[in-house]
Amino acid sequence: MFRKIRVYAAVFIMVMTMIQGAGGLEVIAENVTDDNYVIVRYLHGNFRCASCLKIEKYTQEAIDDNFSKELQNGQLRYKVVNVEKKENVHFVEDYELYTKSVVVALVGGGKEVKYKNLEKVWEYLGDKNKFCNYITVETMDFLNKLPGKE
Repeated sequence: MFRKIRVYAAVFIMVMTMIQGAGGLEVIAENVTDDNYVIVRYLHGNFRCASCLKIEKYTQEAIDDNFSKELQNGQLRYKVVNVEKKENVHFVEDYELYTKSVVVALVGGGKEVKYKNLEKVWEYLGDKNKFCNYITVETMDFLNKLPGKE
C-alpha cells in the first residue's frame, strides 16, 4: 500500500513540475527573435459574460488602433488567454487575479520583469473612449521602458 502511495506521489510531483515548467515556455517561445518587448494579455475564464467580451473587444481595438507599428516590429504583443486551461493556470497566481483582467507586462532579456494589472478596465467599461485611452496610456508607459527608449 505505501509503495503505491509513493509511486503516485512521485508521478504527481513529476506532473506538477511539468505543468509549472510549461508556464515558462510561453516567454521563451514568444521571444525567439527578440528578448525585449511588451505584452498585453486579456485574461479570462471559460464563462464569458457580455462585459467580459466587451473588455476583450475594446482592448483589441485600443491596441490595433494605436500600436500597429509596435505590433509589426515585435515591440508589442497582444494575447487573449483563458486562465482555466491547465497551461495558463499559473497566471492567476502570477498576477494575483480575482476576476477577468487586462495585464500589461515588460519582458526584458526573455523574462517578465514588471507587470501591471489594469484593474480600472471594469470602472471604464461604460465609456469606450476612457477605456481605450486607459489601455493606450498604460501600454505606452511600458513601451517607453523598453531598452533604448528610456
